[in-house]
Amino acid sequence: MSYLRTIYFRDTDAAGVVYCSHLLSICHEAYEAALRLNQIDLHNFFRSPDFAIPIVHASINFYQPVFCGDVIRVELSPEQLTEDTFEIQYKIFQTQREQALTAKAVTKHVCINPISRDRQPFPDQITRWLKASEVNSISKNLDAVVLWTNGKALFFKGDICLRYDINTHSIDPGYPQKIAEGEWSILPESFLQGIDAGLVWNNGKAFFFRENEYIMIDLYKRQIEPGYPQKLDSGQWIGWPSHFYQGIDTAVLWDHGKAYFFKGSEYICYDIYREMVDAGYPKTIASLPWKGLPHYFTKNLDAAVNWNHEKAYFFKGDEYICYDINQGCVEPTHPLKIKEGWFNF
Repeated sequence: MSYLRTIYFRDTDAAGVVYCSHLLSICHEAYEAALRLNQIDLHNFFRSPDFAIPIVHASINFYQPVFCGDVIRVELSPEQLTEDTFEIQYKIFQTQREQALTAKAVTKHVCINPISRDRQPFPDQITRWLKASEVNSISKNLDAVVLWTNGKALFFKGDICLRYDINTHSIDPGYPQKIAEGEWSILPESFLQGIDAGLVWNNGKAFFFRENEYIMIDLYKRQIEPGYPQKLDSGQWIGWPSHFYQGIDTAVLWDHGKAYFFKGSEYICYDIYREMVDAGYPKTIASLPWKGLPHYFTKNLDAAVNWNHEKAYFFKGDEYICYDINQGCVEPTHPLKIKEGWFNF
């Protein structure tokens, strides 16, 4: 979530610069705004007889001074740590200098019984807010989207996985969750921090890619094949350009036994049955025979997925496009926001 705030004279010290504790107070304003945005009544929240959520730690690092009249943007990212603890990371920018980080802060919160002062689990409204915040975070700069075998789709970002039910168009209960804590805890340690792409083959195997390595998963045994991870240039992916062996952006299965692998502004077409790259590749994504791709979708894609050979989705930043495979064109009104199209709470 983003929170915009104008700096007033009362926020500054004798030198005309925002005083350190005042910037932490503004972070708390952003926290309250995030609660209100999720329909949490602040009056009842801070006066509840059933729970209290005090801050037990706060810290801030400054990188740029902030003056009266400046407009700042606070980006906050809550994360649940345990059943009674969450942490909020804040990044503060000046709108006049969006690329320059002004300050970073963190606050840690615990849930307690207001009478006994003992810790207790969060109330449902806070748990829902934390889950919604995680989903909102996933809705930008995805790492990978993988169409799985059980009517599910997997969305990966960093060390988080979200499982999506294709039939009900909803997020499965208990998600998002840490990759290391769910069904993918079988992955090698480095893959628990995120994957770049994933593909489900037609022979009972699946592949996950991360940087210059990949793993092969036996879908029937639900286990990683012995000897993995392996390097991308170890022999499975014959004919890849040398720079593709350093890591890919994303990959997608296509019709007629083909898979496309994307890196930067280029892509290659891999023949699954011949197990080699088709002649004439790599080509530029802009040269794809797919009509209607926005220009900024022709390089550095975040994720891609083929939805049952009818639709294909391409993700970049906080947007996505839907490509109609049968019609051979991007659907009208696209691109759309990921959060609104997939994870609308």
